[in-house]
Amino acid sequence: MYSDRTNSELIEIMNQHSLLTFEAQLSLHEELEKRAVVVDLSDLENTIAHKRAEINNLDYLKDFGFRADKTAEGLVVTRTTKALLTDVLAVVVGLLVFMLGIYGCINLVYTFINGDELDVFTLAYKFAMAALIYIGFSFFSGLQRLFDFYGFELSKINGSITLKKRFDVKLEEIKVNPSDIHLDVDEDVLSLKLVHDTIFTSNGGNLIQSLTLKELAKELKA
Repeated sequence: MYSDRTNSELIEIMNQHSLLTFEAQLSLHEELEKRAVVVDLSDLENTIAHKRAEINNLDYLKDFGFRADKTAEGLVVTRTTKALLTDVLAVVVGLLVFMLGIYGCINLVYTFINGDELDVFTLAYKFAMAALIYIGFSFFSGLQRLFDFYGFELSKINGSITLKKRFDVKLEEIKVNPSDIHLDVDEDVLSLKLVHDTIFTSNGGNLIQSLTLKELAKELKA
């Protein structure tokens, strides 16, 4: 990533390392060490160490809309209130936009039926209103997440793993064997799976999310 940079450029980048992604910080640190550049790496190393500690503590499960509560007995993973409210808001907004789209479609149809004279701007506006029906559909993904994860809980207490999740709408509680939990990679997308069912999926190329899933899998299988 930084092989074509001069030493002075690397030092300048290091002084602004807080603006870099975690992957870029790791690459920068590796390049500086490989070249044996004489510079104080303590700030960069502290930032990397802090990120690693947060990953190991599963703090970045929040990127998936979940949180992990660790206790002496084990850990419990649940949906965050923020993620739940976001899904509810997405459904409400999606419904409003969808209704506006229906109104726009009806208005557009009546415009052609009545043979109203229209200028280009008004016609474009009516088409745009009608197109809102498709935009409204995109917001309804929050509705699926609400059904899929309402009541969700993945826990490991005293070595016993339990999953509460909706399969075909019904909320089910099942006991899970550590061997049933595994990681799967498909086109750079990492997924945490229970046999064939996907529990979490990381964004392709997001190192922090991928490391978080690996850490969660390790915690569950330990």
